Amino acid sequence: MKPKKNWKSRLGLIVVIIIALCVLFLKVPLYYQARSYLTMYAYSKYENKNSLMAKQGITFTIPGGSSTKEKDWYPFTMVFNDDTGISSFLGRELSLTVLYNFGSFSWNQSSSDFFQDDSPYFASFYGGYLVKDKTGKKFGFLEQGDPNLDEIFSIPQYDYKHLVIESLGCPSEKLTMDVLSYNLKKNVQYAGYHDWVQIDSFMQVNSPNHKYRGDRRAYIQFGNPLKKLNQEDFRLITAYGRLYVRYFPEFQDTVFLYVMSPDSSTIQDCDNNILSKTTITKNT
Repeated sequence: MKPKKNWKSRLGLIVVIIIALCVLFLKVPLYYQARSYLTMYAYSKYENKNSLMAKQGITFTIPGGSSTKEKDWYPFTMVFNDDTGISSFLGRELSLTVLYNFGSFSWNQSSSDFFQDDSPYFASFYGGYLVKDKTGKKFGFLEQGDPNLDEIFSIPQYDYKHLVIESLGCPSEKLTMDVLSYNLKKNVQYAGYHDWVQIDSFMQVNSPNHKYRGDRRAYIQFGNPLKKLNQEDFRLITAYGRLYVRYFPEFQDTVFLYVMSPDSSTIQDCDNNILSKTTITKNT
């Protein structure tokens, strides 16, 4: 009987050690990175199956942070669909698929660079949108082909204000994404296609930083928020934005490519090294 008792004692010790290691892992910064990567990879796979790309046989691929040598952006681009939200926001029947990426995690931080206000990737995003008007109209463009700026700006405004900042707990009356100035170019060659409209803008937006507010689902992807002493929650900051917008008659979708950041050099670096390498094709 004695060997049996020793065996049980060893097993009990092993279980205790495993539990202790698990508890310790939950308290180290690396846990937040692992949680984000695993959860968002699985969730994006699910969302991709219900995206406009899957429904229409479109390949719309935007490189992630793993495509560069630098420790800059999240390793892969994520996918989210929100037909109901955008239709309610604009009062018309639309389909919306969002591709997005934000600043990466460091192994010793429980927050992604999205919350690190000393990082060039603070409050920064890049990605794309596919927008379909279910009535067959060209979203974002007037009948004569000129860009409809109100419609174009409404998509990133909805995304940043409601899908991002509101999900972090910002009160609805405080949500801000105002375009202060912009510069527009037509007939731009980009991502293998001509006739893009390029819009560079200067904006006032909410900072994502705020006091931790409990178990919000948005913390799963971004990590824990950061707030310095005497700093206002979701304070107003300025940011730069770059949009490329084109209507694809073969899809009957309007495609957006975008990058936004308070750091102007981040805009240019992302455009040159990542966003411009996007591929958009109709599957045969």
